Formats: sequence, structure tokens, C-alpha cells
Amino acid sequence: MQNIGEFCEIFGLTPRNRIIEFFLEMRGLDFSIGDVARETGLNRATTYNTIEELVKAKYLILTRKVSGAQLYILNVEKEEVKILINTFNTIL
Repeated sequence: MQNIGEFCEIFGLTPRNRIIEFFLEMRGLDFSIGDVARETGLNRATTYNTIEELVKAKYLILTRKVSGAQLYILNVEKEEVKILINTFNTIL
């Protein structure tokens, strides 16, 4: 499992927060569900379900498909995400 970051230390160690923290750390890059699961230490089913929720809430957006894998990126246009980025940067 990945080390707990400052974001999760403050906001709680939930699958949702772990995934958000990962995308905040790696913003500007897109990742598959498998990549996110491996990097966060979550199982694929939890990662898939959580990413699905984050896509519905428009925190993440689908960027492209590569060899059948869907890749997602942080939606930096969403107001709540802008606040999270600002908060994340302040924490660091």
C-alpha cells in the first residue's frame, strides 16, 4: 500500500480520498483503473466503483482508450476540483 499522504491524513483515509489524492499528485496525467489500483493499493473492484462515482460527480473525466483500457484525468475545470487543488497545494 502507498504511504498515506498529507491530504488523506487531514481528510481521512477512504478509497475516494486516496484516489483524489493520487490524481491531485499526478494532475495533468491520465491513468487507467489498473494503474490507479496499483498506485493507491486499492483492489480493482473498489477502484472501479470509486472512479465511476468520481466520473459521475465530474471530478474525473475519461480522456481516451488505449488497448481497451479507459484512461481518466482530474477535471481541473470543475470548481470543486480547483478548490481541492488549492487546498492540496496549501497542505504541501
